[in-house]
Amino acid sequence: MRQLVHFMASPVNSAVMFVLFLAACTKDEKTISEFSKTSTESSKVATDWMSLSLQLTKETPGYTSPIASRAFAYLGIGIYETVVLGMDGQQSLQGKISGLSTQSLPVIYEGGEVNWSLAVNESMYYLFNQFYRNAPPAGKKKIQDLYNLHRASVPDHTDASVMKKSMQFGEMMGKAIYDYSITDGQEEAFLNNYPTNYSAPQGQGLWSPTSSQLKKPLLPYWGEVRTFIPLSDETDPISPPTYSTATNSTFYSYALDVRNRVKNLDEVNVAMVKYWNDDQDYSISVSGHIMSILIDLLVKEQKDLSFAAKAFVKLGIGLHDATVASWKVKYKYNMLRPETYIKENIDRDFISLINSQATPEYSSSPSAVGMTGSEIMNELFGYNYAFTDRTHEFRKDIDGTPRSYQSFQQMADEINMSNLYGGINYRFSLEAGQKQGTQIGRNINRLTM
Repeated sequence: MRQLVHFMASPVNSAVMFVLFLAACTKDEKTISEFSKTSTESSKVATDWMSLSLQLTKETPGYTSPIASRAFAYLGIGIYETVVLGMDGQQSLQGKISGLSTQSLPVIYEGGEVNWSLAVNESMYYLFNQFYRNAPPAGKKKIQDLYNLHRASVPDHTDASVMKKSMQFGEMMGKAIYDYSITDGQEEAFLNNYPTNYSAPQGQGLWSPTSSQLKKPLLPYWGEVRTFIPLSDETDPISPPTYSTATNSTFYSYALDVRNRVKNLDEVNVAMVKYWNDDQDYSISVSGHIMSILIDLLVKEQKDLSFAAKAFVKLGIGLHDATVASWKVKYKYNMLRPETYIKENIDRDFISLINSQATPEYSSSPSAVGMTGSEIMNELFGYNYAFTDRTHEFRKDIDGTPRSYQSFQQMADEINMSNLYGGINYRFSLEAGQKQGTQIGRNINRLTM
């Protein structure tokens, strides 16, 4: 039996009654009525909440780059599904992304006016309290403060029944999206980034952690996590060059290239490397950096809530799928890092400019993430869209001077070079990561929404 939830309007407008279905109506049932449009509402509630997710990524224990990417994805889905009923020409992702079955999300049956910003505020409040339940007290206060801010911003003339309907629907959607998220089995992954039950393969040319502080690999099973769009053959790159210590081998030449670039860095390239070094502990993550750019562009272009919802969901699921795809390849080949190879075979005094993650080297996850972001934002803003990245503008520990790009492809290429010049990736790994990101971004752009 289909479950119904009935809410009576306030005494101010007691003649009004509305009904929320916990599953979408079929074509044989009464058609959902027309809704007020999300295109008439500001994207501020969405950009504010996603901005907070970047802050909490840096502050919350256990929020490594894969964990952060997963959170961005479900938050993006939460925003999109909360407002899709009011979007012209857009459809729910139910039945279109893995694990989200049709008729599984709540829907407002009677239509009419909805304060979509208020609904998003409720859904995000619920989701943030779940995804960032490990946040320190200061982080939890930020969640509460942001919720209160947007709750108090509702115009005084807003009808009480509209407010109640909007808030109830938003909370229900938040709960439904969280219930969907836990079906991937990773709701507590942030508590166990370095599982002790994994035994890394041993042998010549295979990876082992280079840091004396970290003895276990980072999320070695992440390549098995459910992706939103099934990974295709194109997202599994060809095998890396055969390991060899011979000085005339292809592998040696790639390692020598890394060594020479690190040894000959100038100040300009050092600044570039550190600017994109986002995958360290308590950092924003490369996915977070790409998300930061999107937020800034949405604000700068004054995009409405409809556009922002579509942008956040596409980029969120893309960043997640790119991370999983890269992790799948990393633990398939278990390629050693350049620093290890160079110290053993070329230059015993070699030190990379930045620290690598505790993962095998091939393929490069920053490259996959960067290229996925490039493909998706090309679709959103255009292939020749010039922009300025202000993500690290106020940092004092690095040169956070805003960096300008003539296109998103230029941004992705700079992410590539930052990892080569930083000494943590071979060029063939960067190329493989970009190939993965290109395909994943295109898969997301083809998604029917």
